[in-house]
Amino acid sequence: MGDSKQEVSLTFWGVRGSTPCANKENMLFGGNTTCVQVHIPHSDEILILDSGTGIRNLGNKLVDQPGKISGRIFITHPHWDHIQGFPFFKPIYGSKNHFRIHMPEQENGESCKDILSGHLTKTFFPVTLDMIDANLEYTTQISERCEYEGYDIEFMFANHTINTAIYKIHVDGKQIVFCPDNEINQSAENADPDFYHRLEQFFDDVDLLIHDGQYNLDSYEGKQGWGHSAWENVVDFAAKSGVQRLFITHHDPDSGDQKLQALDRRIRAEFGDQFTSIQLAKEGETISC
Repeated sequence: MGDSKQEVSLTFWGVRGSTPCANKENMLFGGNTTCVQVHIPHSDEILILDSGTGIRNLGNKLVDQPGKISGRIFITHPHWDHIQGFPFFKPIYGSKNHFRIHMPEQENGESCKDILSGHLTKTFFPVTLDMIDANLEYTTQISERCEYEGYDIEFMFANHTINTAIYKIHVDGKQIVFCPDNEINQSAENADPDFYHRLEQFFDDVDLLIHDGQYNLDSYEGKQGWGHSAWENVVDFAAKSGVQRLFITHHDPDSGDQKLQALDRRIRAEFGDQFTSIQLAKEGETISC
């Protein structure tokens, strides 16, 4: 891989949707829910996308390293599978550490801090936010492009059941789009042409797209409106948008390794000529951008 401080790369710490699944038949692709780490060149800040259960393993690795830990966690939305790992992220219990947590405002007006405060109450968990030792700051993220240490981030809202960000990272002249929960179905009766026009523009010629593909077209039947995509629709839309590299993620907890391996081989063989690369996201894998 080379020195991650000198190149843009990503590590998948969790690629499951809905619920973690520690079954033996899921170990190859992984059983943890969504979490991706982005390695930013020449930056000491940690950049994390979502805090599903995969963030626990990331935290265990980080606390083994000397010195204080600082970074940002951009949460797409507050469904359980995207925040469940947050209280198990060990760096937030170190008093010298500093994290900024980002999340879009929810439809009822709840801010990022409101959401996490509600999640970490003694009704649900023994540790509350005010018991966490690290210095935590909370940002209710705006959609406009914002500049951070070595990268910029903007977002548009996904087609999901609550306010959910599709984050676009601009770094080192590259564009990475993180879209773990989004329903693409242009043939739906209530399909919004304006949404798909904006989505195509947002995906236009991006270097790398990580996108929800929890279902296939058969299993998607009866699940319209749940906020997740059939992988066939994702591949078609991404190809039309000029996406260079496509990673399909948010794997269904009932999709075992045998099924996912077969799908991975199929999409590489059938659609590889439409992309620079196309594959399923796999927990523990680090990729260069």
